Formats: sequence, structure tokens, C-alpha cells
Amino acid sequence: MRFGMDYGGTNLKAGVFHESGGAEVFHELPLGNLLGRGSLIDRILDHATETARGHRLTGGGFAIKGLVDVAGGMVLEDIGAGSLLAGIDLRMALSLRLGVPFVIENDARAYALGEWRFGAGRGARCMACMTLGTGLGCAVIIGGEPYRGADTLGGLLGGHVSIDRHGPLCPCGNRGCLELYCSATAMHRRVKEENPDFKGENGDRLAEYFAAVGRGDPRVQETFRAIIDDLALGVVNIIHAYAPDVVVIGGGVMRSAAVILPPLTVQVHRMAWTFPRGKVQIRAGELGNKAAALGAAFHPALDVL
Repeated sequence: MRFGMDYGGTNLKAGVFHESGGAEVFHELPLGNLLGRGSLIDRILDHATETARGHRLTGGGFAIKGLVDVAGGMVLEDIGAGSLLAGIDLRMALSLRLGVPFVIENDARAYALGEWRFGAGRGARCMACMTLGTGLGCAVIIGGEPYRGADTLGGLLGGHVSIDRHGPLCPCGNRGCLELYCSATAMHRRVKEENPDFKGENGDRLAEYFAAVGRGDPRVQETFRAIIDDLALGVVNIIHAYAPDVVVIGGGVMRSAAVILPPLTVQVHRMAWTFPRGKVQIRAGELGNKAAALGAAFHPALDVL
């Protein structure tokens, strides 16, 4: 069995997985529950121990946002709570605690690895993965390995391709970044600002919004078309950069994939320069909140440790 942990922006996800990818144990813990007496790393190690108790493990992985030194087993740079773990040898700490080899990986790459091995990217020679969440994560898997480029940032910056050089300034320093238009956060803002007559009543404004799109509600169609056009620009840029067989789009927004994917696919195929035209498959992620933990647990680097 494998152990996987995903330190996200809101929750710490941890699980024990069979070699088939099925979860023997999987649960989420709000990050607020980790705050208290003792250091953050000690609380994470204790939680890992409790999750893995009673299971015979062969390896494990830990996914976290930010720049990750896979060889050194640590976070190099991050913002927010993740910065509390920067510079700590997480790989060694987890390996010593659980008694098995460990790999530390960027969460977008781990998410993509999970979808490539067990989800919507199965069988792809080259898969690009975009996750629409608080930000817009991106990663590329080529031949079963995450693409890194010359400085570890290769494949990660899909959220920071510009779709409007006159657009708003992004914290990254660029203007008009895709993340500012098509992350779940940005979509929520756009719906609220551009559709003031549309009131989400059940707490999930975006889900209700996409349901209204599916019903043909005329109040929401213009904003929806703009979101699809913007997202298509980003997907096409990724296709032109990496020539994938498959583009997987994940995140909670894709619970509305039945509404989003058909027009998005039409628009991408209209614009993407591929041979033959329309050959790249656009798919919704299949693994949900388990993807990054699974990708970390079955990281290819574990096969050589």
C-alpha cells in the first residue's frame, strides 16, 4: 500500500491507497485544526502516523504548493501557511516517521500525476493538466514523468500565460494572466459583478450559475460565453506550448463539466493549430480531491528509491 498526503490551501488530505489506486483510508482535515501547540511539521507527522496506523506501506508522497526541490525533499519558496514548511527536509522527516521511502512534489504536478495514472489522462503520451481553484494550477506529464524545464518551473505557469496584455496587473508581475479570468475565484467574481440579478441561494453560487447556463437562462449567457472564450485561449496556449494528447481540466468547477466542456471543446478545436485539427482531447478530471494525494503516493521517483 502507498501513503499520500496533500497539503492544500484549506485542508490537509491524507490517504492509504491500494496499488490499484483505490483508497483504503482517505480523509480531509481543515488546516486550522493543525494550529496549536507544537510545530506545524510535528502536527503533520502525527497526523500521518494516525492515518497510516495498521497499514503495511511500501512508499509515500507529500504534495504541497510552491517551488519544490524533489531531489532535496523540501519546499524552496512559497507564500501563506506553506512558507512555514520551507527549508525543512520533509522527505526525511516523513520517511523516518513512517519507515518507507518518500517523495515531495509540487501539488499541481502531483495532481497531474494522479490523473495521468488513475484518472482522465490514462494512456496519454503527453498530458497537460489545469486545475481551476483559488488560483489556476498547471502541470505537464510526458512519458509518465512531470516536465520541469531548466529551472523547475516548466509546465507550472499555465495560469500565468497572458490572454490580454492590457489586462489587470497580476501579483506575478504580468498583465492579463489567465488566472485572473478563469480560476474558480475569478469566475465567482465575474458572475457576481456581471450578473447582479443572479442570486445563488444554496451557498454554491458557481454551481447554481452553471446550472442556470444549462437551463438556458438568458441572464447568464453573455458572461458564460466570455468565460469559455477566455479559458479556451489559455487551453490553446498550453496546446501550442506542449502538444499534448490530452488536456485534463480539474477542480470543483468541473462538477459542471457537462455544461462547460462541450462549448469549450468546440472553441479550442476552432483555434488550436494541431495536425489533424481537433485531435487533442479535452477531458474533465476524474479523481476529485484525491488526485494530488494519489499522484504523490505513486510518484515515479519512488520506483527508483
